[in-house]
Amino acid sequence: MKVTRKVVLLSLLCVAFVGTAVAQNVVNFKQLQGFMPKADLAGYTKGKPGGSTSSAMGMSSSEATLNYEKSGGGTIEVKISDTAGVPMAAMGLSMMGMTEYENETENGYDKTIKVQGFPGTEKVDRSESKSAEISVVVAKRFMVELRCVDCDDIASLKKLVEGMDLAGLAKLAK
Repeated sequence: MKVTRKVVLLSLLCVAFVGTAVAQNVVNFKQLQGFMPKADLAGYTKGKPGGSTSSAMGMSSSEATLNYEKSGGGTIEVKISDTAGVPMAAMGLSMMGMTEYENETENGYDKTIKVQGFPGTEKVDRSESKSAEISVVVAKRFMVELRCVDCDDIASLKKLVEGMDLAGLAKLAK
């Protein structure tokens, strides 16, 4: 049976809707920015960190962002999201790591990975619309996403995520 990212995400959503949980306070985006990659990448211009923290109807969210622009085209987008303020999302993230898969096609691959001991996924698409992604769940609360748009530079994504202080980020969950 071929397990795809869509099946895993659908399973996580189903589990999230079954249970109930209480929203927690989220970490402000300015604090999340401190966990963004510090590294510079050859051929890329590092932008300024951005982000937002908001709340509505008893739920809150927070995310920090950072972009790297490649001189010949292509962008690496880095995002750290705190899902604690959206109970159903946090419940879905808590399921990450319980499923393992690896799929490969002529245009790329999609598989589960571990980054600094945290569960995640890695996906590369080498078709005409090139892309690469690494997503990591930290402490069943934070989603760390690195996405290469119009490029399939997975090596740069790996360099960036390995250089992030994910253990320090996990400490914010307590």
